[in-house]
Amino acid sequence: MTWLRDKFTKTIEATKRRIALPLAPKVNKHGRSSDCTTPRSIVVFRQGENPSFSYFLEERLHFYHASIQVYERCLDDEIADINPVGCFVVICRYLGARQLNWIERNADQLAGVGIFIDDDVLGIVLDWDTPLPYRAKLIRFHLWPLRRLNSHLDIVWASTPTLVNVLGSNGAAVRLLPPLPTSADALPMKATEPNHRLIIGYHATGIHRGEHTFLKPIIREILSRHKNVIFEVTADGRNARIWEDRSLPESRLRVMPPVPWKEFARRSRQSPVDIALVPLLDSRINRARADTKRIDVSRMGAAGIYSNSEVYGRNRVAGEIFVENDRAAWIAAIQALLSSEFARETARSATLRAVERMRAAEPTIPGLFQVESK
Repeated sequence: MTWLRDKFTKTIEATKRRIALPLAPKVNKHGRSSDCTTPRSIVVFRQGENPSFSYFLEERLHFYHASIQVYERCLDDEIADINPVGCFVVICRYLGARQLNWIERNADQLAGVGIFIDDDVLGIVLDWDTPLPYRAKLIRFHLWPLRRLNSHLDIVWASTPTLVNVLGSNGAAVRLLPPLPTSADALPMKATEPNHRLIIGYHATGIHRGEHTFLKPIIREILSRHKNVIFEVTADGRNARIWEDRSLPESRLRVMPPVPWKEFARRSRQSPVDIALVPLLDSRINRARADTKRIDVSRMGAAGIYSNSEVYGRNRVAGEIFVENDRAAWIAAIQALLSSEFARETARSATLRAVERMRAAEPTIPGLFQVESK
């Protein structure tokens, strides 16, 4: 019966993709009038503070501040004061009804409209393991607005070469926009004192259920062997329930609820983490990701262990630790870091060098000042 179940699953997936494909980003064909192609200002629409803005757009916008008016507006902010004439609209992942109406009303006066995407959103929405609240958010603020936004889009930016190909296969003209962290985000936390209890951390969003399941037996083994180790994990809902296990020592297991982005960034700098785990299982969704978790690891001042994958191979430097997704290999890598302060410092320094390499990325936003001809 396995073949029948697999065939049924494939049929359901194909049907869902046919339904969802019209909601994928596509660039319009009409272009803009010649007098609106040189921007007089830029407006960025974003949903509050978020890592997508911080890691890809914030530093680049500083490049333009000296020569052009730049507006940064959250989806709840007022936009009536923005002069649409010659304004280039940059959408950071999400768009609300008010901003969409504003774009439609002023389309002929705008210099251009572009959207930045740093996830395989369609893949996440179609994935069975995606939590329903997050799925609903992606549909409401990303996929559904594309029905109307596509006719006004001039450019799409994607965070990785893999995602460029994914979005391009849907008919969009896509430009690569790799991570460019700010100096504040990249600056590592001061190393902790060597005599404190060692802390291992895993901090990920709610869609990484597979990685939580993968890590659980690894952490159980590590905590049983090393009595001076504390493990802290960010999780809620069903991911938090994965860690509800009597075999795990409650006194050395910290399950921390997710917090808003800026609070997480602040907490990750202020709270010591000695070893940061960055597993990434192979999947369509994960293959499209950027290696921004490196930035979090650097900010924590932690020694990182990464899945050996194309994602973390992009800015790879000597001294970083890469491990195949094998339980024994992860246990060995963690134990090697637990037993050697020198090994931890080597890994910390390597991650910092990798993040510094990311900071050498092009500081402009490609295509922003010249809408490509259709």
